[in-house]
Amino acid sequence: MLGLVALGTLALTRGDRAEAAAYSFSRQVDSASQDTAEAPAGEGPSGQAAAGQATAAEFTAQQAIDAFYAAARGPDQPLPFNHRFHSGELQIDCLYCHTGTDVSQTGVMPPLEICMGCHRVAGSGLEPIEALRGMWDAGAVVEWDWVYKLPEFVQFNHEPHLRNAVECEECHGPVEEAMARMYQWAPLTMGWCLECHREPPAETDVATDHVLSERYPPPEMPEGRQLKGLYPIRIDSEFGASRGPIDCLACHY
Repeated sequence: MLGLVALGTLALTRGDRAEAAAYSFSRQVDSASQDTAEAPAGEGPSGQAAAGQATAAEFTAQQAIDAFYAAARGPDQPLPFNHRFHSGELQIDCLYCHTGTDVSQTGVMPPLEICMGCHRVAGSGLEPIEALRGMWDAGAVVEWDWVYKLPEFVQFNHEPHLRNAVECEECHGPVEEAMARMYQWAPLTMGWCLECHREPPAETDVATDHVLSERYPPPEMPEGRQLKGLYPIRIDSEFGASRGPIDCLACHY
């Protein structure tokens, strides 16, 4: 953790040594005005930029803050963290802040130590940054509002998806290009998940059912139905044929 903090501080103190190194851009966006005619939640895959998400030019830090507050979609948050600004303009990798998500069952929310790795220096004078520093000094925790929350009977593990080169944008949408404020881009329905799981295996796969079935062929299972109940004995007769598992127990265990 200390290494990440040091790395962030070092990166932002090179050159001009001040927040200008992170926040100063020569071009300006025209405005952060919002188009209120937006698609319903979960219809992001249409390819249209969501209302309230500027995409034209580079932001300054203050414009990024203003765009967050003007955004029409997504829950309000304790601090106006603009994902597009950080991941798009500043090119900060998702796993720099959400460190550990690639080896975790859940998406890891960044602790304040990660934020302060940059904002000990960057953003001085900006009201949200001063508020962030105040929370750090007080030992407080930022209570972010949920954006993605699955029902309790659904299990989703981030680790195998990232190990098999599923990009963050495939589920979270065009964060770098369009999201001043995070909102639920994907519908997260069972059909939407299965659509991806049923795709052909990819060369980047390292631990999918397809890879495992090639290395360790499953034993032959009896045909027919269970003595009690309606389910067949062999629920998944196409094990390993698709990229991801399609049997019930893959997500409902």
